[in-house]
Amino acid sequence: MRIGIIDVGSNTVRIVVYKVEGEVAEEIVNERYFVGLIEFVEKKVLSYGGLFKLIEALQSIKELVGAVKCDEVYCFATASLRNLNNENDIIFKIKSETGFDMEIISSEDEIFYDYTGIKGYVKENAGVGLDLGGGSCQLFSFSDGKIINSDSFKIGSLVTYKNFVSGLLPKKKEIKKIKRYVKEQLFSNPHLRGLGYEKVYSIGGSARAAAKLHKALIGGNGVVSDYQLTVEQIDEIIETVYKMDIKGVSFICHVIPERVYTIIPGLIVLRTICKFVGSKKIQTVKGSVREGYLWENVMKKNLL
Repeated sequence: MRIGIIDVGSNTVRIVVYKVEGEVAEEIVNERYFVGLIEFVEKKVLSYGGLFKLIEALQSIKELVGAVKCDEVYCFATASLRNLNNENDIIFKIKSETGFDMEIISSEDEIFYDYTGIKGYVKENAGVGLDLGGGSCQLFSFSDGKIINSDSFKIGSLVTYKNFVSGLLPKKKEIKKIKRYVKEQLFSNPHLRGLGYEKVYSIGGSARAAAKLHKALIGGNGVVSDYQLTVEQIDEIIETVYKMDIKGVSFICHVIPERVYTIIPGLIVLRTICKFVGSKKIQTVKGSVREGYLWENVMKKNLL
């Protein structure tokens, strides 16, 4: 059967359609729509303009899932809509305009789906997992098939840009402010500090974008799954972009145009997290929160 999973994030809405047979899920459609919901949130309320953009994207997705003949469609939102004062109104409006029953998942569930999405691609029995998105960051340690310590932090690449950067790229003072803020957030959970694993396994758009940019800078292209970036290489990316000046901005626009504003804040966050947990590098993982959601809510139940 064909299952559609819609993931409503702070920056993008992504639809992935899977062909599911038993314990195997094959991705057959993967599309994203840039809506930038975080720009429409003020005082914990999503504005009418933001809701309109979201519904517009979901209506396009409804046409797509109809065209590919999905048997079931699931829709969930994460930090983009979590804990908003008007979330019930949003859910009602989306249902009435698109027919989708949108679920706003908790940070605990998001971490669990992240872990489920990662563990299918990681051989190691213990390590650190990370999902850095636009609006939040899920960080957790795991061992022997279970999550040991975890937390969700409001240090996404987009929210960090919005809160600290006044221009296109952050200035030196703004970089210092980002680092200080990220450290303050991370230090609220000392159980995740200094774990000492060699690398952090990362899903989410920020890590993939960082890998794609680094690969392009050294003359490569193509798939970035399982791509590894050391802390030193992250520093080199930032330094190179700033040395290139306007050409650096143009290069980002060519490689990852949708992240021209958020890639540097994202790199700063990734680097700071690595230092905090005591890891030397980050490795991108093909898995995703969507795969974790698919397994736990659809595939696992079908196997019972």
